[in-house]
Amino acid sequence: MAHNISRRGRPSRQLVYQRLEEAMTELRQRMGQLPSPADSERIWTAIWYQEAHHSTALEGNTLVMKQVEALLAEGRAVGNKELSEYLEVTGYAAAAQWVYGHAPNSGSWAAETPLTLTEVRHVHELAMGPVWGVAPHPNALPSERPGSFREHDIEPFPGGMVPPSWVRVQAAMT
Repeated sequence: MAHNISRRGRPSRQLVYQRLEEAMTELRQRMGQLPSPADSERIWTAIWYQEAHHSTALEGNTLVMKQVEALLAEGRAVGNKELSEYLEVTGYAAAAQWVYGHAPNSGSWAAETPLTLTEVRHVHELAMGPVWGVAPHPNALPSERPGSFREHDIEPFPGGMVPPSWVRVQAAMT
């Protein structure tokens, strides 16, 4: 998995997805499937750190990988960043752990059982609740707290993806 990065800083979203796909392919070829958390805690911990880092970085979080690892492994906030940046990472990491623990191979869900709206809202609350307490989104209405649906449209993302109108989101989720 050798990659050339011609620019400094974070890798592009496309490169992150490409690396993830290559790693998943390699895992499937070597092991037949992803290992369960019980099979390899070290692998899942590394995936957890990387997922928390890259997923929050896509949204603009400026913590680097070493800062994310120190925060999640030791509970230490390394660096001189805004509190909200650390809370974004810890919230996302808590939500990811909940999802990992409830994945089909963990034994708590049957593979055919769909994710419920209550569970989606719970994961959103886990991810966004900590940061929302100190830095709620400036354009959000009071009723748009974590675990709730937005009640206004949001701007298209820089890559061109246009989120659905807020009036369609809840219906699409049920």
